[in-house]
Amino acid sequence: MRSKFLFLVFLVLGLPLLVRGQDFTTKQLIVSLPEGGFVSFKNQTAWTDLRQAFDLRKLPAALGSQAVADRNQTIHRVLRDNDGKFVFGYDLWINGDPNTKQFKISVKPLDTELQNTLRVNDQTTLNESISTFPKPTEPQILDDGAEFSLDLLINKNTGIKIIDVVKVTFDRLRLESDSPRLRPRDFTLEAVALEMKDYSLLVNDNLIATSKSKVGSAGTLLWIYIPNRGRFIFSLFPREGYSFQKTGTVAGNKIEFTLDGDRYQWLSSSPILREEGAWNLWVLHDVQYSPLFAVRQPPPTEKSALEKLDELMNSTLQKSSTAIKTRPSAFRVGPDPKKVEKPAVKPLEKVMMGGADRIENLLPRN
Repeated sequence: MRSKFLFLVFLVLGLPLLVRGQDFTTKQLIVSLPEGGFVSFKNQTAWTDLRQAFDLRKLPAALGSQAVADRNQTIHRVLRDNDGKFVFGYDLWINGDPNTKQFKISVKPLDTELQNTLRVNDQTTLNESISTFPKPTEPQILDDGAEFSLDLLINKNTGIKIIDVVKVTFDRLRLESDSPRLRPRDFTLEAVALEMKDYSLLVNDNLIATSKSKVGSAGTLLWIYIPNRGRFIFSLFPREGYSFQKTGTVAGNKIEFTLDGDRYQWLSSSPILREEGAWNLWVLHDVQYSPLFAVRQPPPTEKSALEKLDELMNSTLQKSSTAIKTRPSAFRVGPDPKKVEKPAVKPLEKVMMGGADRIENLLPRN
């Protein structure tokens, strides 16, 4: 009982020293987990709309951040601006299992005791609510080497959002040198890496999405997720136990493949494969995939009374027009119930991409 009391005293008195005394860094932070494994945090800024990537404006620098390991498998994540003012905070509960090589995680609101400490040490937030997540997420299972991003804050006026990129692994070297080419290993087909960065995605020659990130993703496998279309995983050779199909090619800075009559082109600002020439590419269509954390959209703008009245009148006129046009007819031919229309890909979709060294990190074996 006494030890628990002493720990609480340290939590209340010690965390101000951690918050104020330690430097907040914009570099990647790596935290060791007590059960084994590591988790890294990297703060970034990005545009809320991918179309803004075409602008010449420069994104602001990332925030200074800190990650403090606590008991109960919890890591406190705190971010501050250049003036040292608290901006955002949250807790990451994470439990690694070395036997299964998996991690169980949940994102939670920042610890209440730590929120009170921040208020005391930052007078500007003394009478304000602390910016954090409103409620915890459901626990999720991640494989070794998995990575996800969290949208922390969104500024609708500037079109800029602040995100955290989080990665978990049991091999610290994978965090310190992400490029597969830098890790010593036997030379096999899996030693040949693909790399994608600063990309453009086209479907049927229509620009769907772009990214100006110079970091990109690299690995023996690349993947991209398109809303309503699922995830596409690319490999230079078939993988036993997985339904890869030889339907694509990679040449220079372009990956190209066709599926269900749609032609996809994924273009990189630099060569995807170091070897010159055109090479066959194996593609796996992961229809069931969905992102770990959905992107939070800004709330819709409240419409004025005149706008609402105008919409109501237009809706009434449309219904009247439709009723006239759709009177029953003996010669009317209805839609074929067997024909299922594919959802259209909207311009500049919110896509996601990534890389991996092993297919087991992306999908369980069939």
